Amino acid sequence: MAAAEKKILVIKMSSLGDVMHALPAVRTLRANHPGASITWLVEEQYQDLLYNNPDVDAVIVTCTRRWRKNWNLETWREIRETVRKLRQSRFDVALDLQGLLKTGVIAWLSGAPRRIGFHRKNCREAVNALFTNKRAPFIEKGSHVVNLYLHLIKLLGGDQEITQPHALKVPEEKAAAVNAFFREQAELTARPIAAINAGAGFPTKLWKLDRFARLADRISQELGFSILLTWGPGEKEMAEQIAGEMQTPAWIAPPTTIQESIALFRHTALLISCDSGPLHLAAAMGIPTVSLFGPTDPARNGPYGDNHQVVCKELPCSFCWKKQCPLGTHECMETVNVDEVFAAVKTSVSRFGKMTLK
Repeated sequence: MAAAEKKILVIKMSSLGDVMHALPAVRTLRANHPGASITWLVEEQYQDLLYNNPDVDAVIVTCTRRWRKNWNLETWREIRETVRKLRQSRFDVALDLQGLLKTGVIAWLSGAPRRIGFHRKNCREAVNALFTNKRAPFIEKGSHVVNLYLHLIKLLGGDQEITQPHALKVPEEKAAAVNAFFREQAELTARPIAAINAGAGFPTKLWKLDRFARLADRISQELGFSILLTWGPGEKEMAEQIAGEMQTPAWIAPPTTIQESIALFRHTALLISCDSGPLHLAAAMGIPTVSLFGPTDPARNGPYGDNHQVVCKELPCSFCWKKQCPLGTHECMETVNVDEVFAAVKTSVSRFGKMTLK
């Protein structure tokens, strides 16, 4: 990177898992360009993931999801103010790590003379390439998104490559509230805690709740874990149903913000989850995970690192990336059985767990 190119805009707006996957790239960017000023553009609901991140000098928050739902004069004012912030920052480089039409437009609106993005065939929306003027070479299918992001960072120069993010930070008051919950649950904390997160961003990623209940019973009875059922907005009934169908005790987590979820997962030894934001949050924290994949490709979007077990039945229709099953059968998730997931849990505990099997 030329000496004059000191101000860098990183565009990675959403979602939770995508922001987590981008953290190693920005850490690599900072390591190779310690004197640069790095600003991250992110959606408002994910800004807390960047709290006190040493690689980021400033954060610009966008509200595109809210803007689309509430198009009015106030929305227009907020958009103009965001564009004004981008222009006034006088960025030398805009790095588009998202590859969408809207992020390409944002890169262009930033006024950065160098706008770096993916090869057209690696963009999530090919039209994105019209708004960048420096593009990475094409990367074949099968590369993890973390590696795609790291590949993009290399276009700015530098020899260092860091594949793990910094430890995630939360305000003390957020951690204190979560810690109080665990102090009050002596029976829960008497054994290692396995968290189970049954929710996911869209229906095709979900596994049946009765199977989660049977799996949780086996983890508790045969491996000696306490079971903590975690949930996000609109998912508490799922956790309650799992607990109601279990034969052994389970604890339902309190409602949590993103930062409180970080504090909560610090108390867990293992997470079992479908492809979801909490899965990637826990993985970024170094917590061993067991995950279930069907419509999305774990080779590209699975938890990153070597302390994760993935259960996936690859079928001709796998990795459709659809929110509704095109065949109406949900076969990619239906064919995953409890025995297979339990076997993955045993493997995870024996290889990476903080405890030993009974």
